[in-house]
Amino acid sequence: MQLNNLFILFLQIFLILFLSFEQIKVRWEISLLYGNKDKINNEYQKLKEEEYKLKTEAYFLNSPARVEKYAKEELKMQKTKPVTINIKE
Repeated sequence: MQLNNLFILFLQIFLILFLSFEQIKVRWEISLLYGNKDKINNEYQKLKEEEYKLKTEAYFLNSPARVEKYAKEELKMQKTKPVTINIKE
């Protein structure tokens, strides 16, 4: 009976130690994941800012006034007056 109680005691101590180490390991992994989450969120915010800048630049480059100015100055294009056609019956 004494041996049986001693075995149960050692088994309980072993389980407590094992579960304690597992808990430490899980907490370590959780802290690493929170750190990764923060890094990913920061990178996501930077990418959103970059996307906003690129969209703004695209709208600026494609604005009709800028395209017309570029056509007149760089390509030497001129605006023509529309031709009117008179039809006599």
